Amino acid sequence: MNSLHTERSPLHVIVAGGGIAGLCLAQALRASGLSVHVHERDESPEIRGQGYRLGIKETGARALRECLPADLHRLCRAAAIRTATHMIFTDERLRPKFQRPIPPAPDGEDAPFGVNRLTLREILLTGLEDVVRFGSALDHYEPLPDGRVRAVFADGSHAVGDLLVGADGTRSAVRRQLVPDAVVDELDWAVWGRTPITAALLDRVPPELVDSFNRVIAPDGTAFSVATCRTAEPPSRAAARLAPRARLTDLPGYFSWMVATPAGGERPSAPEELHRLAARTVESWHPAPGEIVAAADVPGTFGVPITSARPVKPWDEPAVTLLGDAIHTMSPGRGDGANVALQHAALLARLLAGRSSLAEAKREYETRMLRDGFAAVELSRRAPFVPSRTTR
Repeated sequence: MNSLHTERSPLHVIVAGGGIAGLCLAQALRASGLSVHVHERDESPEIRGQGYRLGIKETGARALRECLPADLHRLCRAAAIRTATHMIFTDERLRPKFQRPIPPAPDGEDAPFGVNRLTLREILLTGLEDVVRFGSALDHYEPLPDGRVRAVFADGSHAVGDLLVGADGTRSAVRRQLVPDAVVDELDWAVWGRTPITAALLDRVPPELVDSFNRVIAPDGTAFSVATCRTAEPPSRAAARLAPRARLTDLPGYFSWMVATPAGGERPSAPEELHRLAARTVESWHPAPGEIVAAADVPGTFGVPITSARPVKPWDEPAVTLLGDAIHTMSPGRGDGANVALQHAALLARLLAGRSSLAEAKREYETRMLRDGFAAVELSRRAPFVPSRTTR
């Protein structure tokens, strides 16, 4: 029952979670001729349009190149956000503590780049419209006597496949059932927001905070950082030029910012309250962070716990596995989370397409994924998201 080429051929994979890793996996599986369906709890891809920026390193860029059709891979790079030109850490008055120029990224298909999360998700969805079902939250799974698995969804529907891949994030329903003793620690908490870039605002923001990798750190451990997110050309124009089948949302330039609020303080949930908390945190600092926060898109403000998974032992379930944050969520201190997830999506697709035995492919994937994934988690734990704050 573990052959990839049985009477039920091709292998059918159910992916729970239509985020970056799950969609990357689906693209690669489909390109290899394997059958895949993706079930995503969000009602639509636009739900995650808060202006969140992803930094794609060489490992992530290589995985995208391996998994995506050539036109979509070219579009990824064309829709990239301009790279930072300098790194700077300052105190709350913007007095530099450390600074250096960032060398230009090397040329090449696997060079690092930044991208808006919504843009990347729209690219990854292209060509998968018939296999992605939104508003479909996994409730639980049921192992079947023939070695397959039944995925049962919150609306009462179900699907049967040869392999269920839990790519459903830090609060994974698949992990909760598969590895019930798994522990995810909360290391910190922060408020994220997006501020549209206008000519007037850009004139007032000091150069230390524009096109830089930065961190503003106050003596009490509170912190602020801001990424300048501007593309070389509108994403829709890049799509028309390179991949006309893709439909991308144009995103005017914006500042994507983070405020690490006082430890142990309030944690509101409403965007308006989160925005007020962020503004209060930086109100006595240099005026620039306060100006950026004040001009934010208030409804797009959201709170994010900074989490880190503890290692788990291998599991014994022949038709279920995990991918990305669903198994090894990590602090963003090193910017490795998305890159490790993309790398493992490419690995799983490669093994499933190239091996005659599902059990063998799954075993090798899990061995390498657990080893490398939790090594990355440990490195991220050693680089706390807020450098002046100890993990707790």
